[in-house]
Amino acid sequence: MQFQVPQFLDVEDKIIGPFTIKQFLYLAGGIGMGYLSYRFIPWVGLVLGMLLAGFGAALAFYKFNNKPFIFLIESAFNYMNSTRFYLWKRREKLAEAKLDLNNFTLTKHEQGSAMKTVSSKLSDLSWSMDVAESSESAEDQRRLDKLGL
Repeated sequence: MQFQVPQFLDVEDKIIGPFTIKQFLYLAGGIGMGYLSYRFIPWVGLVLGMLLAGFGAALAFYKFNNKPFIFLIESAFNYMNSTRFYLWKRREKLAEAKLDLNNFTLTKHEQGSAMKTVSSKLSDLSWSMDVAESSESAEDQRRLDKLGL
C-alpha cells in the first residue's frame, strides 16, 4: 500500500482570502480597536487608532528571527515579570602589594632550573644565526655571562 506523506507542515492554510486565521484575527482586532478608540476619543483616538492598527499589522505579518512577533512580546512580558538572579557581584579591591624596585636583588638559579634552560636555549639560538657580531653584542654577552645567565 502507498500512503501519501503530508508535506509543508509548517505552512498555515489560507482561510480568509490571502490571510491565515491568525493574521485575519490580528488585523481585525487591530483595526476594530483603532476604530473604537477613534469613536470614543475623536482626535487623540485617531493617533491611538493608528498605533493599534499598526500593532495588529505587526502581529499579523512581522517576524523577528523567523518567529512571529507575538513570541517576542511574550518573551518580553515573561522577562519583565520574572525575578532576576545575578551571579556577579562587585567586591572591594584588596590592598595591592607595592614593589620597591630600588631594593631589587638578583637571585641565582640552580643548574636544572627552568630559567637556565630558557637562557641557554636563547643563547644557542642566537649563536646558530649567522649574524656578524658587533662590539656592542660582545659586551652584552659578557654582561650576561657575568650575571650567570
